[in-house]
Amino acid sequence: VYVCGTTGEGIHCSVEERKAIAERWVSASQGQLKITLHTGALSIVDTLELTRHAETLDIFATSAIGPCFFKPGSVDDLVEYCATVAAAAPSKGFYYYHSGMSGVNLDMEQFLIKADKKIPNLSGIKFNSGDLYEYQRCLRACDGKYDIPFGVDEHLPGALAVGAIGAVGSTYNYAAPHFTKMIEDFNNGDHAAVVKGMDNVIALIRVLVEFGGVAAGKAAMALHGIDCGDPRLPLRALTAEQKETVVAKMRDAGFLNAAK
Repeated sequence: VYVCGTTGEGIHCSVEERKAIAERWVSASQGQLKITLHTGALSIVDTLELTRHAETLDIFATSAIGPCFFKPGSVDDLVEYCATVAAAAPSKGFYYYHSGMSGVNLDMEQFLIKADKKIPNLSGIKFNSGDLYEYQRCLRACDGKYDIPFGVDEHLPGALAVGAIGAVGSTYNYAAPHFTKMIEDFNNGDHAAVVKGMDNVIALIRVLVEFGGVAAGKAAMALHGIDCGDPRLPLRALTAEQKETVVAKMRDAGFLNAAK
């Protein structure tokens, strides 16, 4: 499980809130989950504090997005930043969180090649980009030693076709059975079933686009009886009527059945 990422609004939480969230996940998982904890923040001071705290917890790995205001200007700058962060939790693996939302648009293949020499606990990249050519190059970098989970849910079939073996995504929180079925169909060579499975995914993504991904995603958790509350500003909260509409549209798309 990936904690305090985009869906969890980690960037919108205070340092103390993020520490409390991390501790609660560790407690609730009772050692049954591999937890990757996102510790990236706008200030490296906060990022390092969160990463040092993560070092004290029973988790699998830490992860950090690139700073999104004062951005690293080159691959070398990003490597230096990530090396500093990863060193704050040396006993944990480290995943760089490559997201278009950060605006840090650097060559990830070159990042892996250069980081390989400077970050001993580097585990890979959480690859949230639809650039499948770059994704393929990352899979092959450094003799394929790194784990590159794919993070764009609606592009999963394409990622599977070019070598993805793992994925981290927002819609998996409430629609995982659809995607695990898609992976099973892909592995069985049933291309037609994969294409058919995308009908449901497209219906889901339409709802997220219409109402806003984070806000609608929180509302969708009602399919599992979980109240995730509202997003923080500047994201707009949905009205009660809009939340009901989100859940109804996802029921129509078959996601209530998938949740059972």
